[in-house]
Amino acid sequence: MSRDVITTEIVRNLFQSAAEDMHAALVRSAYQPLLYENQDAAVALLDVNADVLGQSSGLPLFLGNLDEAVKETLRQRGRAANSTDWLAPGDVVCLNDPYIQGTHVNDMTLFAPVHIEGEIVGYVAARGDVTDLGGRDPGGGTETTEVYQEGLRLGPVKIANAAGPVEDVLDIIRRNSRSRELVVGDLNAMIAACRIGHRRMTEIITRFGLSMVETCRDEIFRQSMLADLETVRRVPDGIYVGEGLMDNDGIELDQPVPVRLRVEIRGDRMIVDLTDSPAATRGPINCGRAQTVAAVRVAYKLLFAPERAFDGGCFRNLDVLTRPGTVHHAVEPAACGWYYSSLGMLIDLFVSAFADVLPEQVTAAQFGDSMISYFAGPGRDEGDPPYLCVEAHAGGWGASAGSDGASGVINVINGSFRNTPVEAIEARYPLTLLEYGIRRGSGGAGEHPGGDGIVRRYRIDEPTRLYLWMDRSRTPGWGLRGGESGLPPRVEIAGSVQRDDLLKTNGLQLAAGDTVSILTGGGGGFGAPAPAGAS
Repeated sequence: MSRDVITTEIVRNLFQSAAEDMHAALVRSAYQPLLYENQDAAVALLDVNADVLGQSSGLPLFLGNLDEAVKETLRQRGRAANSTDWLAPGDVVCLNDPYIQGTHVNDMTLFAPVHIEGEIVGYVAARGDVTDLGGRDPGGGTETTEVYQEGLRLGPVKIANAAGPVEDVLDIIRRNSRSRELVVGDLNAMIAACRIGHRRMTEIITRFGLSMVETCRDEIFRQSMLADLETVRRVPDGIYVGEGLMDNDGIELDQPVPVRLRVEIRGDRMIVDLTDSPAATRGPINCGRAQTVAAVRVAYKLLFAPERAFDGGCFRNLDVLTRPGTVHHAVEPAACGWYYSSLGMLIDLFVSAFADVLPEQVTAAQFGDSMISYFAGPGRDEGDPPYLCVEAHAGGWGASAGSDGASGVINVINGSFRNTPVEAIEARYPLTLLEYGIRRGSGGAGEHPGGDGIVRRYRIDEPTRLYLWMDRSRTPGWGLRGGESGLPPRVEIAGSVQRDDLLKTNGLQLAAGDTVSILTGGGGGFGAPAPAGAS
C-alpha cells in the first residue's frame, strides 16, 4: 500500500492521543500520591514486534525501555512476538524483575496484547512506582545488599484476564506490602490504563484497516530513522569520553564509584561503550541493562533529533555495549533499589563529551541525582496503614551557550515528574513545610550561570523515621567552557538529632519538633564568568 502523508500524520497523532488517554486513566485512578501527584509512571502503545508506536509524557527512563521490557519478557518465555498460545484476549501480564525491566522492584510493568480477528497485532504497556512491595524497610530501604532484601520480585505473571483481576496474584502482592490496599489500587489503575489503550488501538485499526496502519507505522519509523542517521552523520568521526564519581554505593560510604563513558561516532552510527563500568557494587546502585539502555537513549535524544517523539524508528543506529556483572548490567543477586543514582551523571557525561564539536547544543551538567527523601511511620489513626512520604527534589540545571540554567527543576531522568504540593503533604502526613524556595547562589558562575537548587524545610509533627538517598557531592553539576560547578547537595537536621553531614541514611529516628532542611545542588555555568567588578 502506498504512503499517504496526511493519513500517516493522522495515525501518528492518534497513537500519541491514545497513549495520553492511557496516562490520564492511570494517574486519575491511582491511589498513592507518587502516581496521582508526582506521576511516577509511563505508558506506551507497541506494535506486533513490541516497537513503540506512541507514548505519553512521563518519566524518560520508563519511556525509554517499556518496549525492551516487553521484548525481553517474550524472549524469556520463548514466544514469538505475535504468538497467541500464551496471551489470550483480555490477559494482562505483570512483572517487576530488575533484571528484565532494568529498574527496581517498586516499579511494576504491566502489558497486554491487542488481538484483531484472533491474532496479536500489538501491545499496550504501563509502568508505575507502587512505593512498597515489602523488603526490609519501607519502600525498600537504602542499605540493601541483595535483591532478595528489596521486596517481592515477580517474573512475568498474568495479573488479569478477560474475567477480571486474578485474585490469587493480587493476594500474594497484598501479603507482601505494608500498604496493601493502596498498592492493589495502583495496580488496578494500571490495568485500567491497559484496557483503555487496548480499546483505543482497536479503534484505530478498525477505522483505517490493519494494512494501512502498518504502512503508516513503517513510514513513521522510516522518518525517525532517517532523522537519526542525518543528525549523527553531522558529528565528526571519533572517540568521545567522560568520567565522573558517584559518592558511594550506600554501604561503603568512603568508597566512590566511577562512572565511565566512551562514545564512538562512525559515519551515521553511534557506539556507546560502558564495558569499563565497575563491577557490581555491594550497595543498591546497580542497574539492569534495559534501564542503562534507556538512559543512553535519553542522552541521545537530548542532542540528536530532540524535536521528534520517540518511536520504533529511533535509535536504530545506536549500539549500547555493556558487560554483565557490572553496575550498568546488573545480574542476580545484585541489589538495584537505587538503580538510577548513576544515570543522571551518565547522561551529563554523554552531553559534555560533545562540548567541543557541538558547542551550541550541549549544556553544562545538572544537579544530577534524584535527591530522594522518605518519611515513614505508623498510620495516624487505628487501622490505618503505615505512611510513607516519598519525594524526589528539584535542583538546578546546567547553562548553555544561549541561556542561563533553569532553577528548581526536576532532574533529567525524571522528566515530567512533579513535586508534591505542600497542601497534599500536610493533609496526608504528620509533616509541616516551614520553607520552600530557591537556594540562591547555588548555581555555578559563568557567562551564563547555572540554575539554582531548592530549599525544602520540614517540621516533624510526630515521631518518624527518615530515609535519605542523595549523591553528587563529589561530582556536582560541572561547568563547561570556563563555567564553574554548582554547589553540592546538603541536608541539615536540627532538634533531638543534630547532623549536617548526612546525604544517605536508613531509618534515622526523629522526634516531634525536629526539622529537616534539604538543600539541593545547582547546575554548572557555561562560559567564563565576568571578572570581579565588571558590569
